[in-house]
Amino acid sequence: MKLLHSIEALRALPRPVHLALGFFDGVHLGHRRVIESTDSPGALRGVLSFAEHPLALLAPERCPKLISPGQRAELLAALGVELLVLLPFDRALAETSAEDFWAQLRATGRVCGLSVGCNQRFGRGGAGTPEQLRAWGAAAGIRVHVCELAQLDGERISSSRIRELLATGDLERATAMLGHPYSIAGTVEPGQRLARQWGFPTANIALPDGAATPPRGVYAVSCRYGARLLRGVANLGLRPSIREAHKQLRLETHFLEFEGNLYGERLCVALDRFLRPERCFGSAEELRAAIAADVAAARALLPA
Repeated sequence: MKLLHSIEALRALPRPVHLALGFFDGVHLGHRRVIESTDSPGALRGVLSFAEHPLALLAPERCPKLISPGQRAELLAALGVELLVLLPFDRALAETSAEDFWAQLRATGRVCGLSVGCNQRFGRGGAGTPEQLRAWGAAAGIRVHVCELAQLDGERISSSRIRELLATGDLERATAMLGHPYSIAGTVEPGQRLARQWGFPTANIALPDGAATPPRGVYAVSCRYGARLLRGVANLGLRPSIREAHKQLRLETHFLEFEGNLYGERLCVALDRFLRPERCFGSAEELRAAIAADVAAARALLPA
């Protein structure tokens, strides 16, 4: 998948492009409907989005965080997206009118189609609408496809609804709306190696502040690592049994059938089943026994 960082860069494309417009936080089933409609004959399948959610600039306290930028790119590539245009959402872009945004796209001479959700808004203050895009596209000979909102069992699929489901621990329905397992991705960092001393080495991933997650606790998990599907057990939480000067939300995963060094590796760990809430244990021996019990529970639940 080719990555660009400006609309102007579209001019150099060897072929026309059909772009899906949106942030696509989660790349859920509704987003997939929009992305999969980028089907103009002979054109590249592309997505035009932002490197960070617009609310990170406009209202940081309300900025949603469902998946990481790296996960989003990986999921888009898996859907057959050939071109990803990630614009930096700065003050200049926030002040760009809908008309000027459209003019920039048209001026590239390479956009042959656009796909948006029926609730998509763009341009300064969200003034641009799908209806305007349709009218402008018809006048310019650019196909504009407006997708209806997706539903699951009569309920609208949205990133905000998925975040609510995660917060209440409804992994099953959140995963159904996503269309793929809910996962936590990141780079493995060194830890205190306490579990390693007891024979349960862990791969530790720190989560960003405000990340959307299910309740803290222990989960049966799985992870694709090269050609292998690794099974494991993970603690998502703040490690209340461990004395630390600074607490940070982490996912600590012990893989059941793996030996090796994962430091510096980027992993995407799927949370498959909730096992128990996170607890504070009174002694190291109690913690070691709990980890052993969690490993046994994960072995019983996850298919070989």
